[in-house]
Amino acid sequence: LQFMPVRLNKQPIVKGWQTSTERHNLSNCEAVGLVCGTPSGGIEVIDVDEKYSLDGKLFERYKTAIHLADKNLLKKLVVQKTKSGGYHLIYRCQKISGNLKLANRPTTDEEKQFTYDKTYGEEVLRGIGDAEAIKIAKKASENDKVRVLLETRGLGGQIVCSPTAGYEMIFGDLCSISEITPEERDTLHSIARQFNSV
Repeated sequence: LQFMPVRLNKQPIVKGWQTSTERHNLSNCEAVGLVCGTPSGGIEVIDVDEKYSLDGKLFERYKTAIHLADKNLLKKLVVQKTKSGGYHLIYRCQKISGNLKLANRPTTDEEKQFTYDKTYGEEVLRGIGDAEAIKIAKKASENDKVRVLLETRGLGGQIVCSPTAGYEMIFGDLCSISEITPEERDTLHSIARQFNSV
């Protein structure tokens, strides 16, 4: 596995991390990143963004659908809970790709309003005039069209991982990541796409 130091906002600190196999000193970093793809031996991750689930049950519904399709597949996945209450399903596979958005939903009116209010507040604090701040906030709100529910991190991707504060392994660990077949990966992806509503 290829680990690297990242900032608390998930931004990598090192350059060329997508292909590097250099070992990094992690003793003083804010957070630890796990590089997906080839540097970690074909790691791919499905990121379940529970914070955007309107009913708060996205992970449960996704797990149930996987189990109905293949009762042995969930046991092959390492599961990490994220700081924001989401989940990472971690596996190895001979067939992986770049980062994919598997399921989106439209942004709600409340979320658009939040984007407007937040952008307006930030612009005003930066010293932008009221009329211009309203214009910028309105554009940001109009452009806020979707929330990503399920996506992958593969080639060129990374996730923040345990032992970073707020990240916790809830099934398996990073030393027990199994390899799944391309067909099993297709099952995970096709079920995830069923949650898409955009």
